[in-house]
Amino acid sequence: MPASHIVITDSGLGGLSICAALEQGLRGLAAPGGVRLTYVNAWPFEDRGYNDLPDAGARAQVFDAALARMAAMRPDRVLIACNTLSILYEHTAFSRRPPVPVYGIVDAGVDLFAARLSEHPDASIVVLGTRTTIESDVHGARLRERGIEARRIAAVPCHGLAGAIERDVDGPRTAELVAECAERAAAGAPPGATLFLGLCCTHYGYIAVRLVDAVARLAARRVRALDPNLQLTARLLADAAFVGGAGPADGPGAGPRAVEERSASSRSGAVTVELVSKVTLSATARAGIARLVEPVSPPTAAALLSYALVPDLF
Repeated sequence: MPASHIVITDSGLGGLSICAALEQGLRGLAAPGGVRLTYVNAWPFEDRGYNDLPDAGARAQVFDAALARMAAMRPDRVLIACNTLSILYEHTAFSRRPPVPVYGIVDAGVDLFAARLSEHPDASIVVLGTRTTIESDVHGARLRERGIEARRIAAVPCHGLAGAIERDVDGPRTAELVAECAERAAAGAPPGATLFLGLCCTHYGYIAVRLVDAVARLAARRVRALDPNLQLTARLLADAAFVGGAGPADGPGAGPRAVEERSASSRSGAVTVELVSKVTLSATARAGIARLVEPVSPPTAAALLSYALVPDLF
């Protein structure tokens, strides 16, 4: 039986934390033919990302091209492990007739936030995310639809933080932006006994403790991070439709040559990981993120360190 093929994508390397957790969980759940995880770094340009493009239409157009290339890799499923891209997905032509099931992260975040706010009626939340995520107000709108009072919800954009984390998670620019984001979060936080930080960018999970500590020093109240990455991973591993079966991955693939060659090493019952990127990933970025995911999934860290660079990916 051919390997089940899952494509995971993010606008950067934040979603690698989800890829790592999936690889870890799938080891004991692998389909008879194995599971092949292909991580596609959909960061679009060497010098700018989606949030630097002029509007949602331009962002969706670029992501549409990326999705078309992912479909050409003939996956069984596509997982958008990115809040920004999950929001843009609804504006793409691809979303109107997807050739394979597509999963996003926004619903997992909304479910997690609503559950915790319902359990703690004296708590409030600040949603932290990229410019696209915060401008969309998708998390706030869906929380209000579920009966969470608007006065308990705030949102703060942390533009540039994801990129800084990726370039050098321990670098001075990351520390500077963490401090700036924490200051805005503390200043804009609704009142309440506990303040939840909704981490609506997959990169933020890498520095969750630093964000909590920075906000707590300014807010003088209990602060807790809510990470949708963990919620999404648990949900997908419990979903038989996501983890089981094989589909069109046994057909002739159209993905990058380096990725296709590595996939040939898949063996029955194994879980393999490969990573392809349109843009160059610096040695500092690869080493920093690999260090964070390696304890969870050594194969994911290895895939990052030996990634395939494909400048014409989309």
